[in-house]
Amino acid sequence: MLRSILWPVLAPAFLYACGTGALAPVIVLAAISLGASASLAGGIVTFAAVAAAINAIPSGYVINRFGERPSMIGATVVAGSMTGLCVVALILHNGVSLPLFIGAIVLLSAVEVIWSLARQAFIAETVRTESLALAMTSLGGAQRAGQLVGPLIGSVLLLWLPLYSVFVMHLVMALAATVLIARVKVDPSRRPHKSADHTAVKVRWSAVVLAGIAMITLSMARKGKNVIIPLWGDHLHLSASTISLIVALGSAVELILLYPGGRLKDNLGRVSTFVACVALLGIGFAILPLGGTLTWFCIGIGIASVGNGLGSGINMTVGADLSPPVGRAKFLGYWNALGQIGSLSGPGLISILIALAGLPVAIGALALFPLAGGAWMIIFRNRIGLPGRRVRAPAR
Repeated sequence: MLRSILWPVLAPAFLYACGTGALAPVIVLAAISLGASASLAGGIVTFAAVAAAINAIPSGYVINRFGERPSMIGATVVAGSMTGLCVVALILHNGVSLPLFIGAIVLLSAVEVIWSLARQAFIAETVRTESLALAMTSLGGAQRAGQLVGPLIGSVLLLWLPLYSVFVMHLVMALAATVLIARVKVDPSRRPHKSADHTAVKVRWSAVVLAGIAMITLSMARKGKNVIIPLWGDHLHLSASTISLIVALGSAVELILLYPGGRLKDNLGRVSTFVACVALLGIGFAILPLGGTLTWFCIGIGIASVGNGLGSGINMTVGADLSPPVGRAKFLGYWNALGQIGSLSGPGLISILIALAGLPVAIGALALFPLAGGAWMIIFRNRIGLPGRRVRAPAR
């Protein structure tokens, strides 16, 4: 099964994630080098996230109109062009460089949504239901691996080359992904038949909303994790290198658990895996403020990383489960927009709680979000109707 999506989806996803992974740590630094204030540089990241959320639904319509592979090719070409503008801005370094850079970064984030949705739609339409979770998890794994390798390559480049070299790397990776997608042929017999008149297929919107609420809590926890872990590490007076090392080890745990997590979703069911994921995330977060030591810090991150690793790809899998066979990309655009609510609100709510009640209270709230999401999913599992435990045929 994985062989059928390796070259058209997984390999390009890895290449593209290498570029975006390398780019992420230097966007703020590049903006500051062009004269942006610290607040404006941080705001660029927020502007980009908002642009991605706004473009989620239109992206679904674009993919539905032109198809998954043409959309991925077009998106990577446009993304490469925006990255090229960033390079131009950094090289020119004049009065128009900062506005040009900001506009290119925001448009780059908006276009990347098309690429992400097209990959999901392609897998949903070419992989059988019994292997869908493993395929989606593999997609998430390819992206995470790229985001791990990319910064390592970028850090090596920056030892000898200027800041814009990382943007050039992103451009090269985007073009390489485009060439790979364009050259790989897809077996049309694997595609599901669509009626000539594109008859509308009913979407179970009540199930979508119920499942979406649970996924929002997961997105809040995952994005909030990126805020509270560095802050709590600093609260414990740990060095930046120590915090980075512990986070990297947690990411390694998540990568190791990708394949078992995919198997769990296919064999034990989506709800059981989701509940295990959010329960471990909540427990891991709750442990952090209970003990003010490095040991408890590592234990909490370790437990949360196990949960996050087992639940890798669960959002994309559930979206594919609930999507209709006709108009799938349009639906995934709406599903992605729903998930962006949690991604945007999580860090913002954490920041407000820190300002009002302090860091320990914010961490406690972050622990409650995924636990509440797990309880919600259990309560409404029958109404949502996701694939459950796979029943093996009795031996003859």
